[in-house]
Amino acid sequence: MSNPLFLDPTVLAQLVVLGVLLGGIYGFVALGLTIIFGVMEVVNVAHGAFTVVGMYTVWYVSNTLGLSPLLGIPAAAVVLFALGVLIQRTAVAPVMDGPESGKFLVTIAVLIILVALVEIQFTATPRQLDVDLGSTGVRGVYVPDGQLYALAVAAVTFAAVWLFLQRTHTGRTIRGTADSRLSAAYVGVDVARVDALTFGLGAGLAGLAGALITFVQPFDPYLGNEYLTIAFVVVVLGGLGSIPGTVVGGLLVGLLHVFGSFYLPGSWNNVLILLVFIAVLLVRPTGLFGGSHD
Repeated sequence: MSNPLFLDPTVLAQLVVLGVLLGGIYGFVALGLTIIFGVMEVVNVAHGAFTVVGMYTVWYVSNTLGLSPLLGIPAAAVVLFALGVLIQRTAVAPVMDGPESGKFLVTIAVLIILVALVEIQFTATPRQLDVDLGSTGVRGVYVPDGQLYALAVAAVTFAAVWLFLQRTHTGRTIRGTADSRLSAAYVGVDVARVDALTFGLGAGLAGLAGALITFVQPFDPYLGNEYLTIAFVVVVLGGLGSIPGTVVGGLLVGLLHVFGSFYLPGSWNNVLILLVFIAVLLVRPTGLFGGSHD
């Protein structure tokens, strides 16, 4: 009798592929969250709602305007960037110098308002794009094309964001502000402008992630809460404010989810993720890449 712990190579490869594809999406969803925290030290609870607005932007472009849903992907990023800047200027900026609880409560209020507006406009009925992207088979390994395309966009976006932060003057200004807001202000950096740009960037990335999710699964106004929970696990596991940590954390959570679902009954895969999460924090309280803003 074969030992179930030792899988057929094809099954093992299938699980790894699905875990990497899922982990790429998880990491991408968490990217905007970790950028906002890394620069502004704001725990943006509204992040999940931003992904939902991105989802329904694609739905609006496709089903209301009658255009290709692919056009909804950049539209979601632009809409959420503008919305993020607006929310930062009107709701977050006034409480930036106040207690942490004030910023936290403001983002909760934004979450509730955005989800309510989406539900009013589109109802709570689950939606699904009428798009069949199919799948690709490679030596018996099934690769869903929707998730593959999402991973490709996520990888390109991760690289673009990293290059932007590392190689451009604006990116270096953002990184400097993340290292020390006070020092940045002393040398003449417009910290308020950096905050608005950062919050808009984080919201735009959340909208882009939400747009890609519509090609992978059905969605409703509350799906963002599920991804918000996963995003928090990813960013804390990888290290708050660390982009490389977000990538590694997302892949780790994706692999744990897929392998846990295969080996364990019911929702015990979620227990496995949390156990690994706790174990990592016991060894490295700041996460795998804690303290790095690279």
